[in-house]
Amino acid sequence: MKTVEKNNALEIENYKYFDKLKLIFKFEYQIGGAMAQQDPAKKATLIEVLMVILIVGIIVILVFPAIGEKRNKDRMNLEVFPTFDIILQANEDFNEDQGYYAFDITMLNLTDELEDKQYFEFALTDTTVIATTTPKFGKAGAKIVYNFEKDYWSVEGTEDVIDKSWLP
Repeated sequence: MKTVEKNNALEIENYKYFDKLKLIFKFEYQIGGAMAQQDPAKKATLIEVLMVILIVGIIVILVFPAIGEKRNKDRMNLEVFPTFDIILQANEDFNEDQGYYAFDITMLNLTDELEDKQYFEFALTDTTVIATTTPKFGKAGAKIVYNFEKDYWSVEGTEDVIDKSWLP
């Protein structure tokens, strides 16, 4: 019986030893498994990177034209309308002095007021003030025309540069 008890004791001890080994290997397996599961979450796949680039590209395509239009509208509001007011006032003063409206902008002696304008060149006929865009505006040749006798605004030339809704 003692041998049976010894064998049982050895088996019990072996089971305890194997249980400890199982626990150690199970712990290492769990750590390794957890690390293996975290690696894909840390790394982005090529498809995910391409999707992010695509989304950013679409946003850029939609935002930049709006920014350009706003910049052009701001340039127009800062340079065209105040200058038109100066030209119209000078033309009214000229009419009071001379009895007729000026038919050329040089007749109004506005060289100082018109000298620092970057985005537009101004011209005058007897009843019309014309602002023509320069290359610094983005596209040259677009015209904003104001007929002060009829109080009428219009855009001539490339209408994709100047939106008619910007006019008063």
